[in-house]
Amino acid sequence: MKSPLLIVDDDVSVLGLLSAHLHTLGYCIRCEENAIGLRNALQVEEFQTVLLDLQLPDGDGIALLEEIQKIDPDLPVIIITAHGSIERAVDAMRKGAYDFCPKPIDFNRLDVSVKNAVECYTLKKKVTTWERAHRTRLCDLIGGSPDMQVVYHIIETVAPTKAPVLITGESGTGKELAARAIHRLSPRGERELIDVNCAAIPKDLLESELFGHERFAFTGANERSIGRCERADGSTLFLDEISEMEPTLQAKLLRFLQERAFYRVGGKEKIIVDARIISATNCDPIEAIETNRFREDLYYRLNVVHLPMPPLRNHPDDIPELAEQFLKIYSDENQKRFRSISTEAMEFLLRHPWPGNVRELENCIQQAVVLYDAEQLETAMLPEIIRTAESVTVPHSPIIPENETAEKPSDRIAPFEEVEKQAIEQALKVTQGNVAQAAAGLHLSQATLYRKIRDYNLILESFKNSRPF
Repeated sequence: MKSPLLIVDDDVSVLGLLSAHLHTLGYCIRCEENAIGLRNALQVEEFQTVLLDLQLPDGDGIALLEEIQKIDPDLPVIIITAHGSIERAVDAMRKGAYDFCPKPIDFNRLDVSVKNAVECYTLKKKVTTWERAHRTRLCDLIGGSPDMQVVYHIIETVAPTKAPVLITGESGTGKELAARAIHRLSPRGERELIDVNCAAIPKDLLESELFGHERFAFTGANERSIGRCERADGSTLFLDEISEMEPTLQAKLLRFLQERAFYRVGGKEKIIVDARIISATNCDPIEAIETNRFREDLYYRLNVVHLPMPPLRNHPDDIPELAEQFLKIYSDENQKRFRSISTEAMEFLLRHPWPGNVRELENCIQQAVVLYDAEQLETAMLPEIIRTAESVTVPHSPIIPENETAEKPSDRIAPFEEVEKQAIEQALKVTQGNVAQAAAGLHLSQATLYRKIRDYNLILESFKNSRPF
């Protein structure tokens, strides 16, 4: 694939000269003559190097360099400058420019500079991709399994935007932690996340909690109260267990989402706020819609981006790291000596089906730490339900054909095509047929994933209709 370069210079003759020369070297070139063109190009395309003139009719080169660095800190920028502006070019180098080339252009120097810049950018992206593929944490979320990598990718992709996110998953899978990660990585991350547990607040009080109320709006309202929607202005509003909200209040919430404005209970003044909405539910929203417990129009307002949190039984490889982290936290909190988990105890933890997911695992470790004190957590310290649990079948386990023995699975080497097909099926299942998200999680291009879906005769519709519950 040709390396894409962006050249920005208001001198058309220089643009033509640079474009023609670099094109003969095999680069894919896009030319722009001003700062507006630069910004538009960076929004719609990805480049491996930018050649930027210091003096543009509608922008200063150093200021534009800083803009580029905010969009992609790794993107190399080579400054093109006249001889009289060498000092400014050096200043640009101090502020992060990769290199500079004075006019008239020395093409030998330019060729080496561009080649090194592209190679440097490619290497950085490979390192970043490797680190992301092997990372085990994002904010307070823990886990390096493929399922969690998909979660991390969705969070990082959606965090910089204002798009509403609907997080679904069983109780205890970490929906609130995911919401907090989205908020923390967003431009609003420095402000407080405003959360509302729609199931924990009495229905009669929930409207007032959300929208606030005026003095004397109802019996007992002796003073004005600012609601959480208003407190979330400029920040993020997290609506947990959204499907538990009664239908009449769902209608008012829908109106708020449409207009970004509301009235306090008993009030006449329209309050306009800028709040990013993240919601979560542990039930199947489609089923809730079918049983008239959840408004369909509200669902589509909230579900601009869907983030399914996988149950712990689907990614048991993360259990050891989660358990060790909980052991450290509660040992320090309770001033105990625990530093490790025995091999046998870990085997029991891996064998348990964890219907309560990560929260149940945390409770299990906390209970053992509180009741015992030793350097190593042993099997006898685990709750009885953990010690007597039967082994569960993990969805990620290779499928052994009927004509092969299952007594010694380690004796069988699964063909690469079989493993690859299972990985693709799992990614499509987790993302409910979203090819873009699945491709990102698998570190494939969408075109490659579509080709493999065709080669393995997979039916996308069957994954789109599946539910992660």
